[in-house]
Amino acid sequence: MHIPEFRVQTRDGRKKDSNGNLITKKGDKYPNIVNGYVLWETVQLADLVQTKKLFPEYKSMHSQVLQDVVQRVQTTMDNLCLA
Repeated sequence: MHIPEFRVQTRDGRKKDSNGNLITKKGDKYPNIVNGYVLWETVQLADLVQTKKLFPEYKSMHSQVLQDVVQRVQTTMDNLCLA
């Protein structure tokens, strides 16, 4: 599996600052590789096709739902590390 060095935000994010303004926006660039390590979220998102092959029941779920779950887990882990 080829993982590009950067990924581009494809839609506006959910994270907002204290004034309610979006922190992330469509077109923002984020690294996939940090300090020589591939980010967990990047690997999971790239591997969703294989996951659907391993777990056929996932095929009935919309792909954006699965992507959202991966992003929510990543956000939760990031918040745990900051606490």
